[in-house]
Amino acid sequence: MNKEENENLNNTKLRWVEPKKERFISITGLVLILVWICGIMMYASYAKSQSQSSRSHQIFKLKGAFLYNFIRFVEWPEDKMGDQSKPVIIGVIGKDAFENALEPIKDKKVKGREVVLKRFKSFSQIKQLDKAAQEKEIKAIGESHLLFVCNSEKAHVTELVKLIRKYNVLTVGDMEDFLNQGGIINFTMVQNKIRFNINMTAAQDSGLKIRSQLLRLAKTVIKKKIAAADAGGS
Repeated sequence: MNKEENENLNNTKLRWVEPKKERFISITGLVLILVWICGIMMYASYAKSQSQSSRSHQIFKLKGAFLYNFIRFVEWPEDKMGDQSKPVIIGVIGKDAFENALEPIKDKKVKGREVVLKRFKSFSQIKQLDKAAQEKEIKAIGESHLLFVCNSEKAHVTELVKLIRKYNVLTVGDMEDFLNQGGIINFTMVQNKIRFNINMTAAQDSGLKIRSQLLRLAKTVIKKKIAAADAGGS
């Protein structure tokens, strides 16, 4: 083989090797780009989730502030309030969506009294207890001045309200048809703003007086038995 043939052969080998190297670099680069894109998408999804979670938490903090102000403008029977040393109890029954959004309320006083937060088992859990234990739980719930009924208790609102009516409890919910089932105040969203409706009949049945200042702030005040379509919800 002469010198010219050797050079041709070497050039042929180089031309054969070079495309493989380019292909390897191209595939590696493509993988890195895909990993980078996936990382961005995962971060965007996480950021969106965090943003939604933050917004939800902020909404519940605002609702917590509403609960505090509801207490300011509602009057309970004297025997329910007791002497001035007794706290105002805010109860939450069911799967608690507030998490720690209600914590700031504990640092405040309302009507010159300390505020105590109590969380209760779901109504379905209470119903699994024996009769004596059920009565004990219902009585404990009845000690609340305000009871927030979580959405997890939607199927039990009517029964729950009947059981605690004699205890003069201000029931507050955030679900469709809550007022029609005997609840007293129900949150609703109107143009991304938190509003609330009031069932005056239910309030009177529970021995509560709602001041005119709060009634004026309500989106709707219901003074008679209502149909489901009028009950509102968020």
